[in-house]
Amino acid sequence: MRSVLTGRRLAVTLAVGAVLAAGGAATAYAAQDGEGADRPPTVKITAEAAADAALKASPGRIGELDLDDDEGKAAWSADVLAADGSRHEVRIDADSGKVLGSAKDDAEADGDDEDGDDSPAQAKALNDAKVTAAQAATSALKTAPGVVTSVDFTSANGQPAWSVEVVGKDGGERDLTLAATDGRVLGNVLDRDDD
Repeated sequence: MRSVLTGRRLAVTLAVGAVLAAGGAATAYAAQDGEGADRPPTVKITAEAAADAALKASPGRIGELDLDDDEGKAAWSADVLAADGSRHEVRIDADSGKVLGSAKDDAEADGDDEDGDDSPAQAKALNDAKVTAAQAATSALKTAPGVVTSVDFTSANGQPAWSVEVVGKDGGERDLTLAATDGRVLGNVLDRDDD
């Protein structure tokens, strides 16, 4: 005798099948586009072009430039130190280069300055740096070809430096440290997410 699924048994079987299919599709999507994907991000606007757009919107010195996700779209976020010492966050569309927004960033008042990036000493070091964020990105790509995803002003062994993250064509991430005085590479490390 042949068993035919009807009523409640059919509904349960279909529901389980739908959940399994959706889970498989979500897993495939995550493997393709999720973090740790084996390919660099595809953006039309480079770090250098994003820095230029940010400085046109809010003149000063860029202390941090990161490629982020802005409501499902890639966008650059630039932290700009203005001549008067104020900081501004500028968001740039990573496909068009259009400025999405600019706002004064009051990190100290908000208590968000956990790492001291907004200290007067850090601001002076950024203003005195001979190498800009855009120049650091360009220099990093000469050593590690790929897509720059982050440029941050920092220090290395007590000296002003740029930390630049580059994703290569194979999807591997490299963390480069460049001297803020002359752009020479101080460190070049393959970032391993498996630790």
